[in-house]
Formats: sequence, C-alpha cells, structure tokens
Amino acid sequence: NIFFPYLLYSVGSILFGLHLCFYCVIVFLHKIIREKGPKVKCAIRHTNLKRGNMGVCRVLVLLFLTLCEVYSRDPYSICASLKDKSDCDQVERQDFVRCQYSLHNVDCLLNIENKRADFGTVQPEAALVGAKFLKNVVVVGEFRTDTELDDSEFAVVVLVRKTHTGGLKNLRGKKYCHPGFKFNHIVTDFVLKEFENTVLKENNAEGCKNKVSTATLLEKEIRAVSEFFGPSCRPGPWFGFEKFDNEFYKNYSNLCELCKENDCKAGNVPFTDSINCLLNGGDVAVTTMHTVYQYFNSTEYKNRIDEFAYLCKNGEVRGLDNPCAWSKQPWNLIVVNKEKESVIKSDIQSWFANNIINTNSNIEPVNADTKNIQPILFPTDQEYNKIQIVAEAPTLLEYIAKYREIPSTEEKCGENIRWCTVSNAEQQKCEWLAQASANVAIQPTIKCIQSPTPFACLEDIKIGGVDVVASDAHLGYIARKKDLAPLAFPDTASKDRIKPIIVLRNDNNSINSLADLKGKKACIPDYGGIEWLSFINTARAQGVISHSSCDYGKLISDFVSESCMPGAHDKEHEVSGNIDVEKLCKLCQPDPQESKTGVNCNSNTENRFYGHVGALKCLKEAGEFAVVTQEDYSEFNPNDFRVLCKNGSLAAAPGFIVDENCALTKIIDSEVLAKKDGSKVGNINAVLLNLETRFGSDRHKFFEVFNSFNNTLDLLFKDSTQGLSYLQSQSTHIKNFVQLFEDVQKCVANDKDNSGTRSGVTILSFAICLLLPLFY
Repeated sequence: NIFFPYLLYSVGSILFGLHLCFYCVIVFLHKIIREKGPKVKCAIRHTNLKRGNMGVCRVLVLLFLTLCEVYSRDPYSICASLKDKSDCDQVERQDFVRCQYSLHNVDCLLNIENKRADFGTVQPEAALVGAKFLKNVVVVGEFRTDTELDDSEFAVVVLVRKTHTGGLKNLRGKKYCHPGFKFNHIVTDFVLKEFENTVLKENNAEGCKNKVSTATLLEKEIRAVSEFFGPSCRPGPWFGFEKFDNEFYKNYSNLCELCKENDCKAGNVPFTDSINCLLNGGDVAVTTMHTVYQYFNSTEYKNRIDEFAYLCKNGEVRGLDNPCAWSKQPWNLIVVNKEKESVIKSDIQSWFANNIINTNSNIEPVNADTKNIQPILFPTDQEYNKIQIVAEAPTLLEYIAKYREIPSTEEKCGENIRWCTVSNAEQQKCEWLAQASANVAIQPTIKCIQSPTPFACLEDIKIGGVDVVASDAHLGYIARKKDLAPLAFPDTASKDRIKPIIVLRNDNNSINSLADLKGKKACIPDYGGIEWLSFINTARAQGVISHSSCDYGKLISDFVSESCMPGAHDKEHEVSGNIDVEKLCKLCQPDPQESKTGVNCNSNTENRFYGHVGALKCLKEAGEFAVVTQEDYSEFNPNDFRVLCKNGSLAAAPGFIVDENCALTKIIDSEVLAKKDGSKVGNINAVLLNLETRFGSDRHKFFEVFNSFNNTLDLLFKDSTQGLSYLQSQSTHIKNFVQLFEDVQKCVANDKDNSGTRSGVTILSFAICLLLPLFY
C-alpha cells in the first residue's frame, strides 16, 4: 500500500519529464524551421504550439511527423539580372535562395515555366505577352505603392461633354484630345490607340483603301484618324523618327491644330494636358481615371465636374461618379511556378511581413536575413514597396483577363508581314515577337511561317510565300540570284564581323602570290558563300582570274584543280550549269558517323570538309589553299598555317591572326532580305524600325528581339546583333558588304563577239529606289 503511491508518483514524474522534453524538442525544431525559412520543410511549421494542447500523444505524433518530414531541399531559384550579382552573391551564401540570371522579363517567365527558376518579378507587359503561351506560371503578388492601393496602376478612360449623345457613332468631326505617344513600356501605343481604333472600326472608317505616300499601314491609320476627327490635338511621336514625324505632322496638320503652340509634341503631364484640351474647346479626351479624379477634385475645377462624363466602350455615357475603364494596367507582378505556389507565397509573406498589405495572421515572420532578396525581387522604383498577395494564384491568362484584352495578331486591312523561320525554336520566338509587337500596336502584324532550311526561306521569298528573313551573309550570293535585296543590316561589334583570309600550309613553298594559286587544290567552306565570293572578287580585281565572263561559278571552276566546295552539286546553291561539279567536289569526304553515302559534297556536317573547320581539315589533309573567316581555330596548331594577304604577299609570321588589311574584306555577318520588287518594302521597313525601338538591346525592355530566347541562341537574329543599320550607312564594313555584291551585279563581260556590255542594276541603287517613298 505504501509502495503504490510512490510508484504512481514516479510514473507521473517520468511522464511529465518526457512531456516537457518533447515539448522543448518541438519548440526548438520549430525555432530552427522559422529561422531557416525555405531550407527546411516540416509538418509542424505553422502549427500553433501551446502548452495547453501538448498532450503526450500529441507530442509523440508531432515528433514522429517532424522526424519523418523534416528534410533538406534545394534552395529556391529566383529570376535575377546581371545588375543583381552582388546581392545574389550574398543571398546564395545563406543557401536558401539562388539566382537564375535572366536576360529580360520574358526570359524570366520562360525560366519559371520550364522550372529553371521558381519565382521572380515581371512587368505587366511581359505577362501580357506570355499569357496565351504559358500554362505553369501563376501570379501570387502585386507590387503597390503606399499611396496607390487601387486594383490597377492606371485605368484609361474617355471623357466627353455631358451633353454628348449617340455613343461611338456620333464622333465624326469632333475635336479629339489625346495625351500623345512616348514609346515606353508603361503606357503602350495599343492602349493609347484603343479608343480611336474602336471608333474607326465602329464607323467603318479604318481607311484600309487610303492611298498614302509611304505605302505603309501606319500612315493609313494616321490618315484615317485625321479624316474622321476635326481639329484635334493628338501629339506625337507617331512614327518615332523625326524626319517621318515632321512629314506626317505637316500632311495631317489638323491633328496638331489644338495642341499648345501647335508643335504636336507630348507634354510633361500628357494626361492632364488632354483634359485641358477638352476644357478649352475639345469634345472627347483620352486620359486616366486617376487624372480625372485629381483634376476635378482640385479647387480650380471642382465646379465644372457636372459638365463632363465618361464615354464607355459600349457607347454608354456615365457621370464622373460612375467611371468605366477602357483598359487597366496591372501592377508589377510576383510570379511563380504553380507547383511551388503555396510554399513560395507563404515564404514571401514571412520574409517581407512588413511590406504585405493583407497580412495573414497565421504566417509568422522569419528571422532569416532577407535584406539581399529584396533588391532582387522588388521593382527598381523604390516607390513600389508594398505587396498585395493574390490569394487565388491565377494563371497569367486568367489574371490579365480582369484588366484588358490581349491584342489580336490577326492582320489588319488584309496586310501582314510574313516572317520566315527555320526551326521550332525560331518559330516559337517569332510567335512571341508577333504578340509583343501587337501589344505595342506595331503594324502590320507579324505572321510566322516555318520553312525547312535557310535556303528554302530564300526560295519562299522569291515565289511570294513569305516576305522577309534575317539571313546569314554567306547566303548573300544565292539570295541575289533569286532576285532578293537587303533592307537592313544587323550590326555587330568588330570582333563578330566576317574577315575572310587565304590560308596555306606553312610547309608549302610553291605558293608565294595570288597568281600561284591557279591550278591548285582549293578548300572552300561553302559554294557561293562569302569566302568563295570574296576570293573570286579579289582575284578578278588583281587580274588573276579572267574578266572574260560574269559566270562566277565557271570562273572558279576553271581556276582551280580538284577541290572541295560543299554544295557545288546542289541546285539550292544556284550553281552555274557551266561548272565542273566533279572537280569541285573531288576532295570532299563523307563523315563516317553521319554520311549515308560513300561520296558526299553536301553543304552540311555529313561532309567532313564543310564549314571553316572542315576547310582547314581539307587543307591539312588534301588541299593546297583554303579560304576561311579569320578566327582563333584552337583545334589546329597555328604554326602549321600561314596567311596569303590580299595584296599577294605572305604574312610575316605563321598563324591565323594577321593585320586587318591582310584580309580579303571586312563585312557584316547577316542581312535582312526581302523580294527585290516587293510591294511590302515600306511596311517591312516600318516594322523593322519599330522592332528595334521597342525591343532592341536595352536592359529596361521586357523583351529583346536581338537576344537569346528560351535558352537558345541566334533565333531570328544573331545574338551578336547590337542594332540595325540601313543601306545609307557610311560604316566601312557595311559599305564593303554592299560593294562585294555590287561588283557581281556590275560585272562586265567582254564577249568574243564584242557585242556590248552587260550591266546589272546595283543592289544599293535598287534598294534606295524602293526606300525613297518611305524617306521622302
């Protein structure tokens, strides 16, 4: 009887001790989890651990779950730009977030879609582009300002006088007030043109049949607006290039008539200026809801609030106390891969608890140091320092639908620009570019058409199946044989330009001049390529190759002995019927790993001697001279080779690196081609100019047309492209390129019967003729 109470006391003490120990363990683990943030996943992370509900069974169950489910996981991956590198270095030291460097906002979206990144911040225009393409990216947060807690950053509205009747049908001849265009990613042209485009369509006044001097759809639009509305203020820039804009201001001067000082330039407060125009005699104005609120709540204009009303998209007229928006602009967004939506959203609320607008009381702030994540995740404008959590985590398409329509990429007025692509990856980038262009109202719209090869693209332009392609310079000779002409030149840094050189084996003492190359075995990367053409031009200029014919294929065929010129047998290379195909293919060798035939003269990797490296292999094993583009060629010992300069002298030292004057020429590496007599030249040029303005290389742009796309290089344009130059460029490397093909076109053959001369129209002259309507 005495023993039993002691036993009970002892058992109770033990159970209490176990209870207390387990409680301490759980609290300790909970503390660790809170401090480690996303590094540890635990079943009890957000469990409310209170002493009153910590029974022994509960402790045992929770401890079991904790031991089973606490495990280390890979850190989150956040989209970052190169400017974030110092912050990324600090964040990655803590081992719970790493940086996935993204080239621009669209690149971030693609990285999240394909699980290369888990989350990041993007501009709304990037979300608008990606909405119809992406399925795995969801929105979990919006960045707001302290003062602006509206559901959108801005909302575009249309004001009319309160006496207006007839909706959208009764606006012809009215005085139109517009804020103007500033070509930025915040307020895009599509949003700014939405009202006028809707009105013109509603009134069957889009002007598709208008005759305009530049033959561009852009000018047709301007003329349609000018003819529909009366004296107005619709400030520019309308095109974005001063010469064109000034011409348009002159031709459509009624659109500048109501502008202050008639200069037709957007002011510093454009949306306020638009309302000022309305109050000073205008009839209809495009502005923003926030501007209307501020304007008519000011002491100066509060008494005029009853004079004006909102004009809705359906034609309804409403008082200023009952607004209707045409389009809304979302805020900058926090987006995540949908598989990690819940955990990342929870962690963001923990990391930035002081910045959350709608704080979840069940989410506790973490003690982990997140100060270096903030500059990576938050917008660069520090005004946007509040986060509105989006509870339902919609897809981009679902989210954007609440704010505005996704612009259509369908053609307008039956006009589009058909861009040729040669792979699935290039087709995908083209489709994103087409959507991005439509979103900023670039006209005509782009239609992407895939062809099997670059050669097929050139043929498709020739027969009218497509309109334009950015083509490798090595296809320039073939393109001109198909009556194609350049419209622009993707320009690059000097190191990326083509510098063809003549290369000899260093142990060959029989060649000391250009004349010594006659009858020798030649190794050329590609028949009809830049090396092939620049060699023939140089040899003709030096008098080494005959001037008796303009058939370049026959000239080179007669000049060399057994050679390897890949593609010499292929009609896609526009091969002359007068060449000795067998001789020009004699040295070529099939690649045993790829070729299915014993003889191979293909212009691809089935031929061991295709391309620059292949040509040097050919020279080393079988040839006597090669013409290749100057590069390092680390696969070879430079001491085995020596360059023969274009003046006929040997380079002083072995190797591939020689003075620029030693090269046969120095030219750009690609060109934008269209049909020589095409009717779309003006529209193509307008699109090209606008593509560079909106999507050129600039870290502030949400999409870059001259950069990699979805981890793939050189799609549509080469990644080395820095911008576009045009035919009137005075840059030496562009003039050299134009001259290279002028020499072909100007070729004069002295026939035996001395029947006269044959002279081609130069590409430059022809292209300038095509462009004259656009520039004058």
